[in-house]
Amino acid sequence: MQDDTKAITYIEKNCVFTHEGKDFESGGAFVSPSHIIAYPYKNGILRDWHGEDLGAWKSVASWPVRSWYGSHMHQIEATVNGIVYTGRGFGEGMIYKGKRKAIAKVTP
Repeated sequence: MQDDTKAITYIEKNCVFTHEGKDFESGGAFVSPSHIIAYPYKNGILRDWHGEDLGAWKSVASWPVRSWYGSHMHQIEATVNGIVYTGRGFGEGMIYKGKRKAIAKVTP
């Protein structure tokens, strides 16, 4: 069996923006068989920093938090290229970081 957890699937490039004459760089999106960084968007669409579609997402749970980022933390499941990831984020328009979801083992 081949170990695909080391292969990089997607690394977003050129995430520099200028504000008040200074350049800033976002890390952008990253997708590998084992980890993901992306941006949940409306209607369950998962996108990169530039707004290109990567896959789908859904919030499977949420709870209130005290943070200046947002009022609720979300447990998010995302699917990209047939791989399901699980992780946390503040929801639409905010960064989401996850790892490949473990497949439940079924015993006979």
